[in-house]
Amino acid sequence: MRRVFWKWLFAILVLIVVGAFALFFLLFRPVAQPRTNDLAEVFNHGSIGNEEAQGIPYWIWRVLPQLFPDHLPANADGYGAFGLYWRAGDEVPVGLSVKTLGVIGRVAPNCAFCHQGSYRLRADEPARLVDAGPGTRVNPQAYIRFLIDVGADPRFTADRVMAEIGRIYDMPVLERALYRFVLVPATRAALQEQGRQFAWMKDRPDWGPGRIDPFNPVKFQNLKLADDHTIGNSDMMPLWSLADVAATNTRRFSLHWDGLQTDLYETVVSGAIGDGMTYKSYGGTEAGLRHIMDFIRLQGPPPSPFSPLRPAGDPYHVDAADVDAGRAIYAAQCAVCHDAKGARYRTPISIVELGTDRHRLDMWTPAARDRYAVYEPGYAWGFANFQKTDGYVATSLGGLWLRGPYLHNGSVPTLRALLLPPAERPGKFYRGYDLVDAENGGFVSMPDSPGQRYGMLYDTSLPGNGNGGHLWGTDLAPEAKEQLLSYLKTL
Repeated sequence: MRRVFWKWLFAILVLIVVGAFALFFLLFRPVAQPRTNDLAEVFNHGSIGNEEAQGIPYWIWRVLPQLFPDHLPANADGYGAFGLYWRAGDEVPVGLSVKTLGVIGRVAPNCAFCHQGSYRLRADEPARLVDAGPGTRVNPQAYIRFLIDVGADPRFTADRVMAEIGRIYDMPVLERALYRFVLVPATRAALQEQGRQFAWMKDRPDWGPGRIDPFNPVKFQNLKLADDHTIGNSDMMPLWSLADVAATNTRRFSLHWDGLQTDLYETVVSGAIGDGMTYKSYGGTEAGLRHIMDFIRLQGPPPSPFSPLRPAGDPYHVDAADVDAGRAIYAAQCAVCHDAKGARYRTPISIVELGTDRHRLDMWTPAARDRYAVYEPGYAWGFANFQKTDGYVATSLGGLWLRGPYLHNGSVPTLRALLLPPAERPGKFYRGYDLVDAENGGFVSMPDSPGQRYGMLYDTSLPGNGNGGHLWGTDLAPEAKEQLLSYLKTL
């Protein structure tokens, strides 16, 4: 009897081991992906190695808006409700990748989820995609909350999910079994865990479209730091023409709003880590990350539509004499910080001098810097360029016409408003639209209503939303302001 017992036990252990290997093969084995030399395609849809940690099985992801439209934001339009640009013929919107692990395609966010722009010059024209642009319409917090709400919904069952998938895809038997008995329960559990991980968001002001708190999740989840109740809400920067941040013999240029990094590749790698890449997936992802870095080094903004060459009466016509006069004002008052040859270009300007809302600055702490510098000691990431600064970085103004609202937290709706004293700037406005404001520079602010694109009321009285500071240009004479505004629109 004892011999029979041990034989059965051995057989069961063999089955467990074989089953574990089979499950890994079916669900987690990395599969070589099609390669492309199109750097824009790599940026918009390439994997950053986070599919195992953040990926949702494709067919579950595909049917969630149909199953749970009540959890979508206002003016629900499938995944378009989150402001993502979806090109005709693409499998997923810009900012999402589909990578096969085992036999299952998984959908996960990449860099372009936040760094994608769009604009319209007229209300009746379709939006135009701007690669690597500022995410003026995208709403990552709404996407996160949608997934959390879905995971907590008792209607998220295998029967409902499989029935909805069956409406659009005749799934093979093996794949159907994996989805029903493994992937649906695992996805539900993962989304519920995501709800616990992001519970800290409940006591902070909403991000809203075009904004994100990018580093508090890293602090709490990756770096295992305690919730310090800081607010990191800030606009999603464009990733344009970053070749000029390469270190020289005399200067190191700062990245992120507060300059917490000075190395472009470390910025790309740490960003992927923050979105779920692990050291296990890094080896197969490194080449793609370097392609992403090459793209954002070279990709520039589209040319401004504002031009003296447009006919008089055209809403995007600017007077040539005003542009020339504004260029001289810019050279005298702005170039030292915002021109690539300026002495303060891409350096942090002290918060005392700048005077803008300091919440985003205070969110990144010396403890976070020190912890990231030794992140995962068992794996040599080699981070050496994290830092803590005392202000916000004077960035390039390339593509300024597409970067509204303005300041690091997007608290000033237009360029015209930025040239006003803080007390005269709008205290509340709607943001999240991509219709260019031809008169004021930036984007049109209009209330969210049926038939309009998704937007959100921005209240500058909330913590992290302050619109004070950056007084340069506010004391100019009215005529000089108009001239400077004419020039800034052309950038």
